[in-house]
Amino acid sequence: MFDYQAGEKFKLTLIMTGIAGLMAGMFFTFLFMPAPAPQQHIRQRQAWMSNPDVTGVPNMPVTTYGSAAAPNAPSIPDPNIVDPNMAQTLIQQFLPFAWDLSASSAQASQERAILYMTPECASAYRTNIWTSTIAHQIHESSIQSRFTANKVYLGPSQGDGTVTVCVEGQQVLSVPNQAPKTRTIKVQYQIRHTAEGLRIGSISESS
Repeated sequence: MFDYQAGEKFKLTLIMTGIAGLMAGMFFTFLFMPAPAPQQHIRQRQAWMSNPDVTGVPNMPVTTYGSAAAPNAPSIPDPNIVDPNMAQTLIQQFLPFAWDLSASSAQASQERAILYMTPECASAYRTNIWTSTIAHQIHESSIQSRFTANKVYLGPSQGDGTVTVCVEGQQVLSVPNQAPKTRTIKVQYQIRHTAEGLRIGSISESS
């Protein structure tokens, strides 16, 4: 058992309180919408372009066999539409890493969690949430964390094919000789398709 002096205990309490507050209020919305596809300018074909006197190619009659309409082409699923079940599974795999703030395992877990994000979301996460300062403070502390996901469910459907997964749970942070601190967490994750597969494109606090 470690012997914590009053100053060290006060330091750990400040770290724990700061992290608990950060984790409760840190969620921000990343609206990283994909860049619009460049518009292609298509020149309208002029009548003279198909004039046989100009092209030298005589017009060929169009022969129609029968009166039946051509069969409908098979529908191709939109690759940008996220499967809701796969989105929920992704978040269930992601949560244990994202909410691990224990001193001995937080660094490795957070790096694993970041792999579930788009590059833009990961960059903002490192800048605003899992900063080098927070990572160092947690590593140097004796903090233990525990997260319980009480609900994981689908949010409102999105018109762009992305899927929102809502999570409600409790985060418990504790240090030796101190009462644990519990926070209620409500957060939304927006899942989208990327070239690498499904990724978290935005994170926002849920009301």
